[in-house]
Amino acid sequence: LKPLAQIACRCRPGHSHISASSNMAMEAASVADARRLYEYGFEGWDIEQASYLTNYVIMAIGIALAFLTYDVMKGSALSPWSLLSQFGLFALLEGVGYGFGGVSHHILDTYYEQGSSMSYRMGQPQSEWMFAWMMALITIPFASASCAGTAFAYAGFSSAWTKLTKGVALAVSLFELYLAISNKVMQSGTVSLYFAAFTSAVAICVVFARGKDEAGQLQVFLGNVSRLIGFAITVLAPRSCRMAGDARQGCPYAAEFNHNAIYHCFIAASLVLCYLGVMAKDKKEKELDYLRMARNEQNPSQRGCLGCG
Repeated sequence: LKPLAQIACRCRPGHSHISASSNMAMEAASVADARRLYEYGFEGWDIEQASYLTNYVIMAIGIALAFLTYDVMKGSALSPWSLLSQFGLFALLEGVGYGFGGVSHHILDTYYEQGSSMSYRMGQPQSEWMFAWMMALITIPFASASCAGTAFAYAGFSSAWTKLTKGVALAVSLFELYLAISNKVMQSGTVSLYFAAFTSAVAICVVFARGKDEAGQLQVFLGNVSRLIGFAITVLAPRSCRMAGDARQGCPYAAEFNHNAIYHCFIAASLVLCYLGVMAKDKKEKELDYLRMARNEQNPSQRGCLGCG
């Protein structure tokens, strides 16, 4: 909240002490009741509860889907670049990364409730949030790379494409970490966001090119479209949506459930859609493998005789 001295200076000269005190109390209460995104002392940072709670929703969904995926993988000798491996890693890293993001914003909200302002430098009071933020900056680019890796594995691309994307993710993570520890944390997160949007766009193209008859294609396609919509919502939100009080006029999103919260909902939905598509694809491949095995058992003389005769 703004210091009371700033509130008091708005009182007109000539008012009585009682009137000035009354105005101060009323304005302080008004500011407290009109709690908004990007408050004084938190410029550029979202401290709305809906935003970090939806971060936690992504965390819960991502970790749960990762465990479900690895449960399906039990007993299978799968490559780390296989479809299930890449999706399981994607879901896990996405959940953990957004979870750390939620923790960082939750800590900022705690500072706000305590009447403190955030610090932008490591080691200073009210800088604890930066540890969680840096973990998010490190993790999320690798989640985005695994999103593209899932699409490459789905479409049968060489694992070299996935490895290349992971290399780019490493560079993005290191750059974001550099910004955080070099007192440029206000600039952090942007490159990671655009890299995530790029990997989703690549995934859409790769999955679409595979053909509409491929099992699970629609779900994986829509999952990545959902991610792109979420990124577009947060990037294209009007400047007024990042303001507080009267300056927020013209923003199409409610302050209590702002553009970041809506963006997080699309990310959560994308994880579920991609999971459904990956499971459909895996089920179809297992059915085909079973049919091939049954055919070979019925015709043992044909094993290893392709091209004979």
